[in-house]
Amino acid sequence: MTIKSQIEYRCPQCQGVWLPYAAGLVCPFCKRALPDSEVTGIIAEALESARYNKQLYGRFDLEYWMARRLGDRYLAWGFKALQAAETNPRTLAINIAIATLMELDLEEMAQQREHIAGFLVALVEAYRQSVAANPKEWEKIPDPEKPFFGRKIIEDR
Repeated sequence: MTIKSQIEYRCPQCQGVWLPYAAGLVCPFCKRALPDSEVTGIIAEALESARYNKQLYGRFDLEYWMARRLGDRYLAWGFKALQAAETNPRTLAINIAIATLMELDLEEMAQQREHIAGFLVALVEAYRQSVAANPKEWEKIPDPEKPFFGRKIIEDR
């Protein structure tokens, strides 16, 4: 179980599918200036889901991830970048974004590579700020000493 995205967005002018993650962006398809009212909460949502994954599973990037909404795709890309950021804490966010983009198969999203790189940079920077402010929130919750299976605790024999 994990926290999935509920975010979808389509440019009202060209119907291009992408997620505005910050103010001041333009549509990667038609270059329409984005009003602040259309900025999505994908960065906050990605951080919340990543923190949940880290606390529960000990990692950001999960083996099984189904993208039901566009936001889920952004989360999956972000998890890869955050995993790299955790492994390489001194690497610049832009270098992590570029390395992550090289791992992703984004052929159908060629027009959006710069946009996605910007999203990954913003997410890595937000993650680093969050870790600096409260590192305990980003630690794995310890596994229980005794396994729990339904209603019964299995005792050591």
